[in-house]
Order: sequence, then structure tokens, then C-alpha cells
Amino acid sequence: MKPKTFFFIFFLWTVDCGLLTISLYADTLNKAASLYLQGSYSESINECGINIARGNSPDSALYLAGLNFLRINDTEKAREKLTQVMKNFKSSRYLEVAKLAYADTFFMEQDYSKAGQLYEDALKTNSGLAGALLLRLSQCALKSGSWSKAREYTDSLKQKYPLSLEANIPTAAVQGINNQFFTVQVGSFANLQNAKKLSEKLKKGNFDAYIEETSSGAKTLYRVRAGKLNTRQQAESLKQILEEKGYPSRIYP
Repeated sequence: MKPKTFFFIFFLWTVDCGLLTISLYADTLNKAASLYLQGSYSESINECGINIARGNSPDSALYLAGLNFLRINDTEKAREKLTQVMKNFKSSRYLEVAKLAYADTFFMEQDYSKAGQLYEDALKTNSGLAGALLLRLSQCALKSGSWSKAREYTDSLKQKYPLSLEANIPTAAVQGINNQFFTVQVGSFANLQNAKKLSEKLKKGNFDAYIEETSSGAKTLYRVRAGKLNTRQQAESLKQILEEKGYPSRIYP
């Protein structure tokens, strides 16, 4: 089962940076890039297809098509387009970001072992994307329950690239490292009383529910969560039980 976009939303900004290059070097793709930025992914895919068929900047068109498919969670088609870039355009300026996006498709499928290996391989040869790769590696480790490894990657990111956007993004990731357990989120509220109502309802159903208060800028959120579990497998089981009882659920980290 493919994870929902929230698992991956903070990753895509790095790959999107390639759109700046597309705008600079591929005038024929300006329309496709604009459609992508507007969220018109299907239309952008069609425009990319037209450019590919005409041989207009095919490497950038394939890369952009891959990004579009990532946005709509079609990882198989994303890989198909990105693989064509990697195999047929080895000197392309989009090669390295295509490799990054290719690895991201496995992260989206929750294949953290495969994604992590691809990120590690890329880190050995691509210092330009090191910050993005370290962030992704910390997330792979975190979602696999390798807390010390996640901490190692996060510390390396902050030490080597302290001013990078990546080093200042993962507040939730750092919290996950500090907690060192998996949990299942059932709801998030701006109103504490609403959070308490849901928490009490879960407790009456014999779930180990609790409320976690978090701040996002000036806004405070009250997240209702259940369980503090040692393994992701246990969290998956709890998530399934909650969903069977009608509670939309997400696993953290």
C-alpha cells in the first residue's frame, strides 16, 4: 500500500529545485513547468509527453514527467520516466536529481531499506545533494526504528550543513528520534477540548490514548495518539485495528 502524501511532502521541495534549471535551459518546457507548479499534474504530464514525442529537451521532459507522477503517487510510472533519464542521458544536468527522485519512489512505497541504500550510494558520489540525502537517510532510519542511526544522520546534517534548509526542516523527525517509539495518530485539533473528547473515547475502547501538544509558529495543535510501540510492525497492527473501528490513522514517525 502506498503511503499518503504527508509521509513525503517535505521531501519534494528539493527535487522541485530542478524546475529552476528547466526554466533556464528548456524554454519549450515552460508551459509544462508552469502547469506542474499550479498543481495541474495531469495536464503537465500531457505537455511533457508532447515535448518527448517531438524530441524537445527529452531529458528535462522525462524528469518533469517523473516529478508529476510522484505528485500523484504513481511511483511505477515515475520510476519508468526517471529510469529513462538515468539510462539514456548520462551527461544530462538532470541526472543526479533524477536519481534522487528515483530513490524517493521507494521511500513513498515504504521500502526504506531500498531507498536508504540508494541514498547511501548517491551520497558517496554527489556532494551537491548531500544535505538532501542526509535528511532522507535520517528519515529512512527513523521509520525503520533505527533511532541511533537516525540521530547520527541528523547530527551529521546539522554539523556539516548548519545553514541548509534541510538542517532546519525536521523538527518532527528530531522529536521522533528523541521519543524512540512508534505511535499511531488518530486526530489533530486546534481545540484542546475536542482532543480530550477523542482521547477519552479511545480510552473507553481500551486504547492507550494520550494527547501530545505541539506548536507550529503561533499555532498550537493537540494531537491524539495511541500506543508507544517498539516496532513498526506493532504500529501497523494497531493502525489496522483502529481503522477497522472507523478511526482514520497514521503511524509516526
